[in-house]
Amino acid sequence: MNAKRIAALIGVILLFLMYALTLVFALTGNENTIKFFMISLVSTIMVPIIIHLFLMLLNARKGKNVMDETYSYREKKEDRTGS
Repeated sequence: MNAKRIAALIGVILLFLMYALTLVFALTGNENTIKFFMISLVSTIMVPIIIHLFLMLLNARKGKNVMDETYSYREKKEDRTGS
């Protein structure tokens, strides 16, 4: 597995766990449920941004421009077209 897939998988797992914890706390009647829900909402926005920044840093480390494409499906598409 390459670093891009690992980063995406970690992001999905983090988001799933945060929403699962929020649901568990809501069902048990915990008074901190609203706080966990707000943390989950904020992390829904922040986790993908952090992953995208991580992918940009990987591109920079490989010597590519920081604003180059960061997603592998675009690289594969270019490879098939011969560009």
